[in-house]
This record gives sequence, structure tokens and C-alpha cells, in this order.
Amino acid sequence: MKNKIHSLIIEGILFCGSGIALLSYSLVSYGKAFNKDWGQSPYLFLMLVGLALIGLSIWLMGEGVLEMKRADGPCADGKSGRTGAKQTAAGDYAAKKQSAEKIRWVVIALILCGIYYMALAWLKIPYITIGIFTFLYTFSTFEVVTVVFLAAMMAFMGVRKPTVLVFVPLGTTLFLSIAFRTMLHVLLP
Repeated sequence: MKNKIHSLIIEGILFCGSGIALLSYSLVSYGKAFNKDWGQSPYLFLMLVGLALIGLSIWLMGEGVLEMKRADGPCADGKSGRTGAKQTAAGDYAAKKQSAEKIRWVVIALILCGIYYMALAWLKIPYITIGIFTFLYTFSTFEVVTVVFLAAMMAFMGVRKPTVLVFVPLGTTLFLSIAFRTMLHVLLP
């Protein structure tokens, strides 16, 4: 009987593909950009995220391989852990349905990430600067799109408290914007 590919391996392949796409996008965009200093390039962040996504997806694929080996190994009673004729049709159907459900959730998350990156590339919101005493805060496309993306992803992941859905994306985006623009002097998309 053929072994089926574990869902973690499929998820890892999907995430690895998106990481490679993000990495290549950042390198191509950096090559076309006017600013050739990596320290001030907005594509450095995308490159780091792409590399992290590739690394984590390789780890996820390794976990899937380990799970497949565990399923094929001996059980506690000494018999083989292979699924065969003893597994009922209902159990097999439930496993397939659960695997398909997991893959569907991964694909939806990747689609949301793709929409986020397309919105960053295509939307053009003018820079608006707010001054509070001597502190100036500038926000533009990055802040608006990131707040919406984080709120949508949190709602997708099951967060239902309105205060959390409002304040966590706002606080996270404000922190990232201040950290990169003000403290690190890195341009954001």
C-alpha cells in the first residue's frame, strides 16, 4: 500500500513556495530600486520575512516526514502502525476531510498574505504627518494596509473580541512604523 504524503509536508511546500516568491520579489525590486543601500532599503524586511518563511517551511516539512515515519513505525502493541484493511471507510474519509480542511486553511492564509503584498505594491496613499509636541509621526500605505491585514488575519484565526481586533493591529503597526522609520531610518513600502 502506498504511503500518503502528510499534510504538514504539503503545507511546508506551499509556505516554501510563498517564501521563495517573496524572496525573489524583494531581490528583483531591490535591483530596480534607486536606493542601493540594503540598510535603508524597504525590501530588506521582505527579504528577511521570505528567508524566515523558507526556513520555517523546511522545518514544517521535516515534522511531516517525522509524522509519516511515526505512523509507519511499530505501535505500542508491537504490531505495525500501518493503516490497512482494518481502518474503516468512515475513519479514512474523516482523515481525508481533515487533511483537505487544513490545506484549505493554509491556502486561504496565503491568499490573504498575497492580497496584503499586492495592496502594498499597488495602493498609493499620500504621506500624512502628525505632530505631537516635538514628535512627528508619518503614516501612509504601509500603516493603513497593515492594520487592515492584521485585523483580517486575527479575525480569520478566530479572535472575536473587538477591543483586541482594534488595538493589537494598531499597536503592532505603530510599533513597527516607529521602529523602522524613526529609530532604524529604514524606508517602508
